[in-house]
Amino acid sequence: MIRVKNEITEKDINGNVNSQIIKPMAIRFAIGTVVLAAGIVLICLNLIKWLGIVLTVVGGLFDVLLIAMYFIVRNSAIKQNNFGSKKIEYEYRFDPRFFSVTVYVKGKKQGLMNLNYQDITKFKENKNNFFLYLNNKQTLIVSKTARYAEGSAESLKRILKERVKKSKKK
Repeated sequence: MIRVKNEITEKDINGNVNSQIIKPMAIRFAIGTVVLAAGIVLICLNLIKWLGIVLTVVGGLFDVLLIAMYFIVRNSAIKQNNFGSKKIEYEYRFDPRFFSVTVYVKGKKQGLMNLNYQDITKFKENKNNFFLYLNNKQTLIVSKTARYAEGSAESLKRILKERVKKSKKK
C-alpha cells in the first residue's frame, strides 16, 4: 500500500494543461502563420490579390482564435479545481489491485473515488509529479516530493509501470 496526501496548486494545473495542449496548438499556430505569410506574399507580389487578402485574414483570425482558446482552456482547468482561497488536498491510496482518491477542501472530506489501474490511459512524470491521465479532461497529479505516509515515490512508479497497460501508454 502506498499513501500520499498532497495539495494541488495552480502552478501544477498550469504545467499539466500546458503539457497537454502546447504541442498540438503550436502545430496549428504554425499552419495559421504559414497561411498568413502566403497571403502577405500574394498581396506584396500583386499575384491573385483577392486570394492574398483572404489567406491573410483567415490565417490571422485562426492564430488569434488559437491564442484565445489556450487561455480559455487554461482558465477553465483552474476554475474546475476551485482555486482561490480554498485549500484543496488529494489523498491517494495505491493498492496493487486498485487505487482511491479522496478530496479534501479546507480540511473537510468532499468525495472519494475508487478506481482501477485500467482507468489510467497513460501516465507521465516530471521532477516533482506523476500525471495520471484518466481521459482527455481529467488528470490526477500525484506529488513525488510530498511526504508519503506509506511507501515512496519510487514504489509508486514501479506499481504504475506494472499496472498501466503498455499499449495505452504514449
